[in-house]
Amino acid sequence: MIRVRQVKVPLLNKDILKYLAKKLNVNKEEIKQYNIIKESIDARHNEIYLIYEVDVLIDNEDRFLSNDVIKTPDETFKFNITGTKVLTERPVIVGAGPAGLFAAYLLAENGYKPLIIEQGEKVEDRVKTVEDFFNGAKLNTFSNVQFGEGGAGTFSDGKLNTLVKDKEFIGKKVFEIFIKHGAPKDIIYKNKPHIGTDLLRSIIISMREYIIKCGGEFKYNTKLTNLVLDEKKICGIIVNGNIEIKTDILILAIGHSSRDTFRMLDKNNINMEAKPFAMGVRVEHLQEWINQNQYGKYASMLE
Repeated sequence: MIRVRQVKVPLLNKDILKYLAKKLNVNKEEIKQYNIIKESIDARHNEIYLIYEVDVLIDNEDRFLSNDVIKTPDETFKFNITGTKVLTERPVIVGAGPAGLFAAYLLAENGYKPLIIEQGEKVEDRVKTVEDFFNGAKLNTFSNVQFGEGGAGTFSDGKLNTLVKDKEFIGKKVFEIFIKHGAPKDIIYKNKPHIGTDLLRSIIISMREYIIKCGGEFKYNTKLTNLVLDEKKICGIIVNGNIEIKTDILILAIGHSSRDTFRMLDKNNINMEAKPFAMGVRVEHLQEWINQNQYGKYASMLE
């Protein structure tokens, strides 16, 4: 296949195939198949265009190669196995937020049968607990808007982050997993895509079921309280104060607010290094105001 860049399509005429054929100077019938890779908006000159990158299946593809047309690169995520020793215990993942779920997914998919422990509830029960809290019930400090399966993002609007420098195609793999479990297919090419909270919850359930089908296991209401170390080497963990789980591979996917866990790690003399971060300010406006300001007479078409 070939990748065609800068396919410019007027917003009022979304016939991508027409403008793709025009870009390649061929008849539409010559294009056997096309897949959208990227979509963005150009509204710089009082007219709105959608700009696409498209992978195309066509005969004699070498004749089309140019600055805007290249061979379709291999963007397949590869799960690289770098270890040389057989694991004596299954890997344990602490936290069922996004990092924990995707770590568990890839491990399970590749035969490692991980155990995932989560101090909060599974997402179905967590939603009910949060609803009860909003209606006056007592806060469950382990399962709430911030903590529980799915992480804090489960109670936002499900916006995604598209990686700019993603040489290993991790972001694409994440989108492919989301789509496999029920997300809209266009998230893989939309600029600043989002899923939506309600749909995201069902996707999390589907991902969990897949992980279990592949041999993974989840334990909810299960809190990491200590480590079992042998000469600074991990050989197990303690959960809920007195239950030991053996493991020699531990992934901490605990998010940024598990302060008690960070204190426990510090007491065990675990080296922790602060990462640099960028902080921004979010100012919210009604979407219709933004559309009207940016796109004028075309604003209603974006709703």
